[in-house]
Amino acid sequence: MWKLQNGKRPVCATMQRFFQRKRIRTLRLVWSLMAALALSLAVCSAIFTVWTLRQTRDLSRSFQTLQERLEQVNMQRKAIFQLILEKRELLESQRFRRDVGGRKGNGRKVASHFEITNNSFQKVGNEGVIKGWTEEQLNMSRAVHYNPETGTFKVERAGVYFLYCQVHFNENQSQYVKLEVSVSKGPSLQCIEGYGTTPASGSHKFHFLKPCQVSGLLRLNKGAELKAVTGSSFSLQMSGKHYFGLFKVN
Repeated sequence: MWKLQNGKRPVCATMQRFFQRKRIRTLRLVWSLMAALALSLAVCSAIFTVWTLRQTRDLSRSFQTLQERLEQVNMQRKAIFQLILEKRELLESQRFRRDVGGRKGNGRKVASHFEITNNSFQKVGNEGVIKGWTEEQLNMSRAVHYNPETGTFKVERAGVYFLYCQVHFNENQSQYVKLEVSVSKGPSLQCIEGYGTTPASGSHKFHFLKPCQVSGLLRLNKGAELKAVTGSSFSLQMSGKHYFGLFKVN
């Protein structure tokens, strides 16, 4: 009886070691799977973090651009409001001069307005000067004289003017367009507009219609020459709204 029990003990020990090793292998497999899962989650988290940072950066850029546009609009609003106040003071002064017997025609307004029509449309020249302007008849004294050969506007009366200009481009090669209204031996007004080339920005039929506009106050001397200039490689949109004008505020 003692020999039989003594002979079973090695078999039990062997079985115990077998089950222990099997349990250890199972635990190792489980821990390996958990480690792989944790690594996968870490990689996914890193990818999501990078994607989130990129989206946040794009939103930040868009918000900054929006803020800049709002600041420009606010500056233009203040300039227009100041012009209205100055114009009112000018009208009151003119009314006073007429009441005290000022000479006839002294209070006549000075302004000019030009547009490019389908009949007057011209391609941008080698020097980038925009031509083809047609003067609109106004019940006012003319502010400038337009030379269709050179595309320049010559100031007929000295003073402070509010000038405005807008051009629509048909441009699909460049990511930006530019417009400059320059004064001979004087200041200039500039506009540079950037446009994206992603598929989302080109999903509508007017993707290549890119406007650019300038406006501001300029002190102009009699005989000064103005001209609207852009890049010689840019092309205007024939059906776009192109206008150039100015009126004397003082």
